Amino acid sequence: MEASGLHHLIYTRYSSVTHAMIRALCERWHTETSSFHLPVGEMTITLDDVYNLLHIPIQGHMLDHDAIMDRDRGLDLMIRLLGISEADARAEQRTESAGHISYPTLKRLYEAHLI
Repeated sequence: MEASGLHHLIYTRYSSVTHAMIRALCERWHTETSSFHLPVGEMTITLDDVYNLLHIPIQGHMLDHDAIMDRDRGLDLMIRLLGISEADARAEQRTESAGHISYPTLKRLYEAHLI
């Protein structure tokens, strides 16, 4: 646990979570807005919420924009890390700029259990 950085979860006070709790959260979650829709309004979860509720420290950089992603590096990452064929990766690069991959493509890969 400590090596993963999740050892702080030991200190949470949640000893059990019922199916009803999970079902209630799922019913109120809207994927279009990535938020919960409650009778009092819309609510989202922030990293600060995660830290305060689960005691998981927030460390590091969320995004690293210091390095420029060129086409070759993006192609390599898509093939090596996402398991996309070279032909599919090149086709994706034709529709996106530089080393980027579109959200619909990532979603399709995730739903196909490829990543």
